[in-house]
Amino acid sequence: MARVGIIFIALALAGCNGGTVDRHALTNDASTIDSINCEAWLLSGAVARDRVTTYYAREQAEELAIQAGNLADALARRPTAAGLEQRVRAKAKSASILASRLWKLHDRPTDRDGAHALADAFKRAGGCS
Repeated sequence: MARVGIIFIALALAGCNGGTVDRHALTNDASTIDSINCEAWLLSGAVARDRVTTYYAREQAEELAIQAGNLADALARRPTAAGLEQRVRAKAKSASILASRLWKLHDRPTDRDGAHALADAFKRAGGCS
């Protein structure tokens, strides 16, 4: 019985980022992209002001980049509800750009000027306030 429970949980987790993207899923994924952008804005702002350690900046940027990259991959591949494909693929591109920016922050966690420029881009992309 425990084995059946474990298999059920594994299948449920595997399906969390699968299936057809409908309006609700697109809204949730867009909110997640905005949230990652805003978290990246805070992180890059802290890097620009030399308020975090290099190790923390690198690790946090990596975690966020992985999340954004996974979202980009899922949105680029998943089937979409009728009439949503263009919007879903645009969100995939936004998530990919976000991941790319985060990898830049990861690779240069001591570049205060670069972090400042990235902070502006993250803020605009995420609509952060």
